[in-house]
Amino acid sequence: MRIGVDIDGVVSDSYPFWLKELNQHFGKNLTVIDDYEMHLAFEVSREAMNDFFVCNAEHLLITPKPIPGAKEGIEALLRDGHEVIYITARTPEERDVTVRWFKQCGIPHKHEHVLFSGFNGKLELVKHWEIEAFIEDYQVNARLIAESGVPVFLLNASYNQEELPPGITRCHSWDEILEGLQALESKG
Repeated sequence: MRIGVDIDGVVSDSYPFWLKELNQHFGKNLTVIDDYEMHLAFEVSREAMNDFFVCNAEHLLITPKPIPGAKEGIEALLRDGHEVIYITARTPEERDVTVRWFKQCGIPHKHEHVLFSGFNGKLELVKHWEIEAFIEDYQVNARLIAESGVPVFLLNASYNQEELPPGITRCHSWDEILEGLQALESKG
């Protein structure tokens, strides 16, 4: 099976680290990110938030640890003969730091299977690469991908607590994701 995998919030445990850095930068003391639109939570403009991420991109992308179980989960998928295609909302300019992070963390990847959608959304890449299942944390992307007929496994997060439509399965760990993918494959 060809499986699409998001990076931030699915493989990289970015959000807790970003929360700490954002609190420090904007002089806040938030304990949780409960809205994917982080500028709203920090009460700053979208431009101010974008400037923070652009100016600190390397530090923000290279420092986080992997999500617990992500490395092992991806290794298991590859061992079982699945193809893993990373599709991230990061920009193409962030390719080098992203690939360095994969290497630093020992996360298996093929250079040509790390795709950058930037702010254009992931659906076009999901269709182009004929992804058969997708692992995501951002509910908007999850909905669009599921509506196109691709099953989505949504890794639970504080910012994705909305009710789920058909085609999206909420998972609380990589073990649950792997179980869901096995069940999907056995239906196949």
